[in-house]
Amino acid sequence: MKYLATIVLMIGLLFPLGAKDPTPNDVTVAVAAITDTTICAVAAFLNTPSFQLPGTNFYFRNNETLPSVLSFDNADIGTFLPLFMARKSNSSNFLTSLLDAAKGPLNDIAIQYLTVHAWEEGHALLKGAAVTGWGDGMTLASLMGTVVTTGKIPPITITVDVNVKGRRVSTPVRVEGEFMLHSDDEGYFEVQPVALKINGKEAEV
Repeated sequence: MKYLATIVLMIGLLFPLGAKDPTPNDVTVAVAAITDTTICAVAAFLNTPSFQLPGTNFYFRNNETLPSVLSFDNADIGTFLPLFMARKSNSSNFLTSLLDAAKGPLNDIAIQYLTVHAWEEGHALLKGAAVTGWGDGMTLASLMGTVVTTGKIPPITITVDVNVKGRRVSTPVRVEGEFMLHSDDEGYFEVQPVALKINGKEAEV
């Protein structure tokens, strides 16, 4: 009986009584926050030298150079933009731009997403984890080699279970799902949802 009471208490803490369903806007914001934060974290990892964003951490399997899990611990996406801007050259020189791209192949994309979505501190805080799939036999060296020679990001799958809260959502949102990050045939970077659950309910993608 004592064990059952403990379980009920834990469930009550996770899902407070009276918690309202997220609005369509809440869902849009939460999904964007997760995909943008994941892109930024991968961009930071691929930067030369690599750096870590506040509230994020990568975990590696033995003898692997690409991370298998990305964790979020109250990661605030609104704090990321200055970190990327500090690594961007002020010069508009074409050669400098190429060098910047070689040092950080996803940095400009991360800056674009952060700017377009106008994230501010406290807008969205993430807690949870994402499992990364880089493709069979892919290593950090081969990934960077592909990016440099083709200018494209090969497919990266991200399977997430993340809670989003903050000033830009009216209620906390739990997002479970799978996303594909890659460059399309024309070289444009895109994020495609493959499967999605919102607060435990299946959602259309």
